[in-house]
Amino acid sequence: MTFTKPSSEFETLNETFNVERPRVLTRVRSREFATPVVPLHREDKDLLHGAGVTVVFPCLNEEFAVGLCVERALETMRAAGIDGTVIVVDNGSTDRSAEVATEAGAQVIFQREPGYGAALRSGIEAAQSEFVIMADADGTYELDAIPRLLAPLLEGKADMVLGQRLSDATTETMPWLHRYVGTPAITYLVKKATKNRLTIRDSQSGFRAFRREEILKLKLSSTGMEFASEMLIRSSWANLRIQEVDTKYAERIGESKLSTFSDGLRHLRQILLLSPETAASIPGLLATVAAIVLWVFAAQSTTTFGQVGSLSWVADVVAGVLSILGPIVFCTGIVLRYRAETSGLRSARVKVPLNVLIRRFLVGGALLVFVSAVGLVVLMINFHQDPHMMSNAVAASLSSFVRSAFVVGLVLIAAPLIAPFLMTSPRLRLPSTELEVESSVPPLVAERENRRDVGEIGPVGVCTCALREA
Repeated sequence: MTFTKPSSEFETLNETFNVERPRVLTRVRSREFATPVVPLHREDKDLLHGAGVTVVFPCLNEEFAVGLCVERALETMRAAGIDGTVIVVDNGSTDRSAEVATEAGAQVIFQREPGYGAALRSGIEAAQSEFVIMADADGTYELDAIPRLLAPLLEGKADMVLGQRLSDATTETMPWLHRYVGTPAITYLVKKATKNRLTIRDSQSGFRAFRREEILKLKLSSTGMEFASEMLIRSSWANLRIQEVDTKYAERIGESKLSTFSDGLRHLRQILLLSPETAASIPGLLATVAAIVLWVFAAQSTTTFGQVGSLSWVADVVAGVLSILGPIVFCTGIVLRYRAETSGLRSARVKVPLNVLIRRFLVGGALLVFVSAVGLVVLMINFHQDPHMMSNAVAASLSSFVRSAFVVGLVLIAAPLIAPFLMTSPRLRLPSTELEVESSVPPLVAERENRRDVGEIGPVGVCTCALREA
């Protein structure tokens, strides 16, 4: 088995940190790590014996927790007979996280591209084992559950196993907004993006076990927190079997790096790219159809067509809004699908060239402007003709359509303005990771200092650094 520190040195390390920071680490040990690893049943140990596993911890300023997490993961795998190692991916820490992780027995690599997804992708690529387990280095996940996550993989019942946290979460361990709004909402969207093939509760759990090669085949590209959603959606597309097991969830050690709204928007953007039909095209089409139905309803009014507050008036107002939002959202879905296909996030039998897509928008926009102009002329003729060609209710519905068609047409005619935004590429490649650094200055900080000295603004595109060993 590949363990780099004996247990006696683990205890020495813990005693050292309890002396330096007794308040924080004593509380953590009594809460999470005081109990010994629970021995497994013989049949479970036989199943796990000799399995090659790498636990990957993304790390950004987790000095107080990363060492304890590394130790607990190693102890758990050793007790289960697992051939296990731990990789900590330092993502620009400015504290002693890398040093603490190394002393605790982990292999530390450095990824200069910021982001949760960038760190995990680097750790998965650096792993040499058949199985990989990802977890946060903040003390929140139940690392004793590593054998339970691995069992379905070794039994051939699953290709990915998630540690489900919501059953054990409390207001102390998970904010109310995340527990009851954010996580359920994102999980719902993830399920819709996979056409409800997933039957999971906690799509945002960062405690996952999987076969390394299966995940590398997905060619994941996210660098931020949206990596969790992308992994599930693309795994479902690849027909990987995904299960959940219940795990405990503890209060994190140190300051949280999660930004509720910005990270939530990143998830939403990723889901939009991966499933534009579910998130944009279909809702846009339904809104457009609803607008037409409301116009027809309003045109049937015979007595209250012009009265503010009447049903026909409400129908015209709502139809006017939906008739603008619907086509724009529908076209947004088309743009997102093109973006996803050209960047490799989705596959397509026939890829429409960008110039063809823009031409279609221009033609559609010009057609709508022309139709609105014709409708305007008809309304003017109807106004000046006696008797009128159409009833006032029909004229009111037609005028609402004319306004909407004119606005949507102008938006589509402006399509060439969005073309430059469709030409960028996702980060399919990351900067190379470093195994060690020759000084005590973290590589990201040293790089920033060097750039400041030479007057560089920063790298453009994909930056690389040499892979070197100490």
